Amino acid sequence: MLSLISFSFVVVIVVFKSYGSHFRDDFFHRLLKADDKVVMKKVLAEFRGVSVRHCGLKCLEHYLCSSFFINRENKHCKLAGEVDLNNLVFSPGYRYYVSDDCKRSMLGWEYTGTRDRTVDGILCQRWDQQYPRQHTYDLLSSEHNYCRNPAKAYAKGPWCYTTQGDKPWNYCFVPKCVTAARECRTTKRGEDYFGTVNVTTTGIECQRWGNKSPRVHDYTILRQEKNYCRNPFGEKKAPWCYTLWGQYEFGYCDIPKC
Repeated sequence: MLSLISFSFVVVIVVFKSYGSHFRDDFFHRLLKADDKVVMKKVLAEFRGVSVRHCGLKCLEHYLCSSFFINRENKHCKLAGEVDLNNLVFSPGYRYYVSDDCKRSMLGWEYTGTRDRTVDGILCQRWDQQYPRQHTYDLLSSEHNYCRNPAKAYAKGPWCYTTQGDKPWNYCFVPKCVTAARECRTTKRGEDYFGTVNVTTTGIECQRWGNKSPRVHDYTILRQEKNYCRNPFGEKKAPWCYTLWGQYEFGYCDIPKC
């Protein structure tokens, strides 16, 4: 069933339900700013005679798809990969949709989506199984066979063990999100928070993650996060940041629950 829900003055959410046994409910955002434009990226596949809903289903089923555009009059559907909103070209009659099955951090530590194939298209092994690859990631036993990044010291993005081939594991294609992050947290520790709060609960301004002064640290993985409160890998009890001044080296941030 397809339903359109107002998201903001520039975005509409398209919700697809009951579209596959190994996919959970997912979202596609229709970018109104991009209406009558299409992304200048490699087209993964084209379909004709399909509805918006079925075009979205085709994208969900393609392991390299992160967006699609469709002409609703002639039912021409095109699947696209990585999104680049700075390189859109005029194309009358098309509407553009982007997937919310995406990552916001560079390493994707917060990613909890349902992508379950590697960049080569190989199906991922379930985390609660030890065949064909043996591993020690018991903490992910409830994550089915979805791509994850539980260990920052070893992986540069979401990955999984493979069910076939010579590579025991490989990375997954998880695109960067292009819609605005919510100013709230959905988890207890707030590792999914990617909003713009940049002061601690005591009102002290946060230090930029890319700077090593006045607080010296090794969180270079957050250099793209400016000075916003973050909690990579859920290491602390809530989103936090290094402080620019004061007695305490870091402080927690007041992030409401969604």
